[in-house]
Amino acid sequence: MAQVETIPPPTAAIQTLDLNFYYAGGQIHALKNISIEIPYRRITAFIGPSGCGKSTLLRCFNRMNDVLPDIIVQGKVLVDGEDIYRNLIRLENLRKKVGMVFQKSNPFPMSIRENITFGPRMGGIKDRHVLEEIMERALRRADLWHEVQDRLEASALDISGGQQQRLCIARALANEPDILLMDEPASALDPISTGKIEETIQELKKEFTIVIVTHNMQQASRCSDRTAFFYLGELIEVGPTEEIFLNPKRRETEDYVTGKFG
Repeated sequence: MAQVETIPPPTAAIQTLDLNFYYAGGQIHALKNISIEIPYRRITAFIGPSGCGKSTLLRCFNRMNDVLPDIIVQGKVLVDGEDIYRNLIRLENLRKKVGMVFQKSNPFPMSIRENITFGPRMGGIKDRHVLEEIMERALRRADLWHEVQDRLEASALDISGGQQQRLCIARALANEPDILLMDEPASALDPISTGKIEETIQELKKEFTIVIVTHNMQQASRCSDRTAFFYLGELIEVGPTEEIFLNPKRRETEDYVTGKFG
């Protein structure tokens, strides 16, 4: 009897192998030979000065960079062991699995309820009771339910900036992703709203793999389990957050986290 070859399960939620990314048809080399593993149900922070490739890499994980002209991608990006840059991948399925929250809150100009149920409705869910359950669960996960449960028909544009950002988190969660990407989600918020976002992120890691880009060193040290430092398109160092901040192996990392440049 022929022996069936078994494929071992992936060891990381996301893995890149010698990833190179170019803008402008190859003229701008934004990511240089990036190999990194993002562990399941942990918070991984990307840090580094502006223009070092953090957000570019984040957007490779759900192919958001595809909307840009003249890009070139070399190497591999694996999500749950699947190469997401192969030709047959369905982008709508990928982006449902890998949700994203942007730097600037971008609620749709519609009600709070419609914002949350938009994705599930586009995915074919029509049952009103199911949509209500999805909405409440997503708002609770984003720690927003108790603040908006009595004003679900109000415009999402009428709530505060911090609430809008948590609404955008809830909107992403309504699609039941496995991975949540966050590109500086609190950079435009006041300290109180930032604290609520950080508390929400800590709760979410119990269920989701989270990757967060941040310029805020204190936020990275408070929130993340692992930290990756990037500089000029290269991954300089990655490891447990405490180690990166207190005992980095590379001089460039130490200089950055201690504020000598950046």
